[in-house]
Amino acid sequence: MKLPMRFRIIHLVSQHDKISDKEVVEALRDEYGDEGQYRKSIIDTHLMSLRAVGIIENTGVTLDENDDLVQHFSITDYGRDLLDKYLPSQWK
Repeated sequence: MKLPMRFRIIHLVSQHDKISDKEVVEALRDEYGDEGQYRKSIIDTHLMSLRAVGIIENTGVTLDENDDLVQHFSITDYGRDLLDKYLPSQWK
């Protein structure tokens, strides 16, 4: 069973102490790479929405080798509570 992308992002972030937006994009490639929603801009929008409602938090910003901004995220306690409540048992 495939999770909705936004919920899968929450799940993915929960599995790391911190994860960058680039790492999220790369990690989702195998699952969502053939879908129209698999674009960096859409994943960035999901990350910003999740941050805005307090499910994940921004833990830092760096520049990559091309001087592009890289944001790092971690899950909040609120985000963990949502996962505990709504994550299907086969994903736990």
